[in-house]
Amino acid sequence: MNWLEDKNSVLRISLDDLRKMTRDDFRPEQPMRLDITSPDVTVPLLVVRREYAEQLIILNNGAVDLKRSQGKPIFQRSSWWEDISSHQIYVCDPGTIGPDALALNWMQGTPPLWVNSLIAKTVRIIAQHLDVRNPLDRTYFGSSAGGFAALLQLSADKQARCLVNNAQFDWTKWYAHHVTPVLQAHFAGRTAAEVRKSWPHRANALQYLLRKPEPLNIEYHVNAASSYDIDIQLPIFEKFFSANRSLCNSVVVHRYYDDQQGHSPFPRLTTLDLLNTRK
Repeated sequence: MNWLEDKNSVLRISLDDLRKMTRDDFRPEQPMRLDITSPDVTVPLLVVRREYAEQLIILNNGAVDLKRSQGKPIFQRSSWWEDISSHQIYVCDPGTIGPDALALNWMQGTPPLWVNSLIAKTVRIIAQHLDVRNPLDRTYFGSSAGGFAALLQLSADKQARCLVNNAQFDWTKWYAHHVTPVLQAHFAGRTAAEVRKSWPHRANALQYLLRKPEPLNIEYHVNAASSYDIDIQLPIFEKFFSANRSLCNSVVVHRYYDDQQGHSPFPRLTTLDLLNTRK
């Protein structure tokens, strides 16, 4: 079935129709834009099928530059696609697009909307189409807010690998000028503390992993030169796994020091090396 004649256009498709697609609908070496639709939300994706790949990487955005995006989907790192040996799915947070776009949204939606459910189902369907059926061959990746999203996605694919760099595990503890717009947009102006109490799994991606406890494979790279990451987010990670040791199948923290990068993610070559290293 030929779903998309023009490689530059966008295919708007429901989960039911996505299931009807086949591997041949994802043409090798031709990035394909999809909008996955549901009654409540649309998730923009960019999918890349590599000709000889056996693994799949799901890449998530960090903060979005709204002046650059103008409310349109951004797929960070997608210009690197030819340098990544695996199949790729680039996920754009729906809250960062449209007239009310936020630079950071951490995959949040007004309860009971839970965007991650749609994303998780979508990834699994596309993975089947790409013949990546073994979860050990799937990697969820993100830095900063993208790391939060990657962990949410891991919650539905527990045997897969998650690779995060300077991630926010609890977005409500990021800087107030980014947190407050999300609280106003989705939580009726409640405080960050109220969200942590009423919706702990929405605030803290690690808490969401407890909804179905299974051993995890997480590789966390944190810059010791970033006081925010070392003093606030790293202790959240360490406290969680100290209290939930049975989840530590392969949970590793890699500290490095780069005073020029700070909270910013690894540069391109370092990131590509991590993404292309087969685990």
